[in-house]
Amino acid sequence: MNVQDVVGLTGLVTTTIPRGGLGEVRVVVGLGSQSFGAYASNRGISLPSGTRVTVVEYLPPRTVVVTADE
Repeated sequence: MNVQDVVGLTGLVTTTIPRGGLGEVRVVVGLGSQSFGAYASNRGISLPSGTRVTVVEYLPPRTVVVTADE
């Protein structure tokens, strides 16, 4: 997996991303979906479970940075 595979894809927060901490998101990749550890791009906010997000950065091997969709 590389940057081109996940940056720009959308997903759903499955484990709340706490302020400044690590949570989990499920991202649709190809014909399936995969779970990634996730940080919010704005580390000063929390993203609760169920929030729709977009991947803005990929941190190998299994972590992404996301922003909440409006």
